[in-house]
Amino acid sequence: MTGRINENLWLTAAQCAERMGLTVRALRLYEARGLINPRRKNWRLYGLSDIARLHEILALKRMGLSLAHITQLLAGRAIDLDRTLAMQQAALVALRDRAEEGLALIRASRQRIAGGEPITIHDLIKIAREVA
Repeated sequence: MTGRINENLWLTAAQCAERMGLTVRALRLYEARGLINPRRKNWRLYGLSDIARLHEILALKRMGLSLAHITQLLAGRAIDLDRTLAMQQAALVALRDRAEEGLALIRASRQRIAGGEPITIHDLIKIAREVA
């Protein structure tokens, strides 16, 4: 495997939706909002640039942005896959850090329980906020 991307590969809407974990209806919605512009023959065909844009859309959705906000954010802008990957990396690092903080709180509370010490309501609330 060379690690190169086949730029001549075109996917149908069904193939694209399945591989991206979406529905064909979602693809049509993104197209209606002007977020993607698939090639058309007798049916929609999705290529490398469409997949890269979908990657951006999904990354922004996972960060909690609404589709209306994503549409505004990406309107008229070229695809910047490096920026998208950097955003995803930052989001995952923050998620990892939050998980590590939650695990540390849980470990400390379990040690207190094992040592016969009580856990306060404040401790449980702090854990609930970190883990939720």
